[in-house]
Amino acid sequence: MAHHALLQLSGSKGIGRFVLFKGLKYTVLVKPTVYGNPVLSVQGIYFLEQMECAAHVRDEDDLSQSELEYILDNYLFEFAKQHPETRMTFRVAEGTFWQDDLSSMYHSADQMLTETLALDQLNDTSVLQINALDPADNIDLNDWDIGVNYAKAVLTEYVENISTLLQKKVLVKVMPSEERDGYFGKLRVVRPQAPYIDVFQATALENVDPSSLGATHNDDVPTSFRLSDSATYGCEAELYVEKITATKTYAPILLSHFFSGVKETNPLKAYLAYYNILEYYFEEAPALLSKNARTEREQLKCVMELLTTEADVAAKLTSIDPDIRFAIASPLLPSVGPAILGVDLAQPSLRGEFARWLYEIRCAVVHSKKTRRGTLASGFEPYTAAAKSVSVGIEIVRWLAILCIEKDHDLANPSHP
Repeated sequence: MAHHALLQLSGSKGIGRFVLFKGLKYTVLVKPTVYGNPVLSVQGIYFLEQMECAAHVRDEDDLSQSELEYILDNYLFEFAKQHPETRMTFRVAEGTFWQDDLSSMYHSADQMLTETLALDQLNDTSVLQINALDPADNIDLNDWDIGVNYAKAVLTEYVENISTLLQKKVLVKVMPSEERDGYFGKLRVVRPQAPYIDVFQATALENVDPSSLGATHNDDVPTSFRLSDSATYGCEAELYVEKITATKTYAPILLSHFFSGVKETNPLKAYLAYYNILEYYFEEAPALLSKNARTEREQLKCVMELLTTEADVAAKLTSIDPDIRFAIASPLLPSVGPAILGVDLAQPSLRGEFARWLYEIRCAVVHSKKTRRGTLASGFEPYTAAAKSVSVGIEIVRWLAILCIEKDHDLANPSHP
């Protein structure tokens, strides 16, 4: 008997495709999902850019929740490395799933704001009779999800009307003016500007798991997956399947710090989350390099030397956007206090320069001292334009955090390929 688990994700809005993860104990499929079991709040059309995702696991053996969550973290780490622009994590502040009370005659819907009648006359001997009071009701009352079935009948007509609306055109005659060109001809009354699927396609995604893509049987996974057929005008017929393979598992504490940075929209907090990963090696890095580091700045330089070469740093600078490279070399203006000098790209030791720069940003982010040793100190006021400028430092500290997590794995598993 197959066992299934559906895990809630955060920062997954707009993924708009299937992402299949393989290589570790469980195969995981991340897919667009309609959260909250909508009934009264259901939509006729779902834009893929607005849909959240969930992680679906199917396995023949019992699923270990804690092990599954750790494996998902490692998969999402690989995803984050390949897609630095995304914020998808398993770190969820508020849960959306719930467990219905099986002894109740009602199940929850609409994020538990609605209850729908659920009685199984065919399989529950205590249910003696269910009859519609309105003879015009054409609902199968033997199908246990009675409230949802009533809603589907109403929804079907609504979706048909939406489909008709999407095809509606009017004949217009507009003379040219200073503000716009003229036009004589037909125009649609509604023009969707992004890919969409209808509600029946969206809810059918609930039944798509890794085996639906053939992932549990072979490695020949298709590049796209055909959705359920839709009679609604303009709906997508298939979704792209992205495949990611992971074979390594990393230190849970470092993954936690990393995903704290991924999830954060506040650049000050995101910067510190990534910096904390480097800080994890502040004492160990000098010892591994047989160096004596007396200050945090010297310790950070040792971490950089452990993780990179001068050529690595130069290559990183070459690979990033020229505007970001320019910002790195320019003074960083805090909310208060003196500017943080940009990285001198002409220095022979770029690692030393970046250690100085990253450490000074860190101090300005962490401390709110008006003065330090009698001199006005640099500091960032949250939610200001100055605070947003810290994002330029995130470009580097996040890169180093990834290298640190990978280095930690290599040191702990010297025989792992």
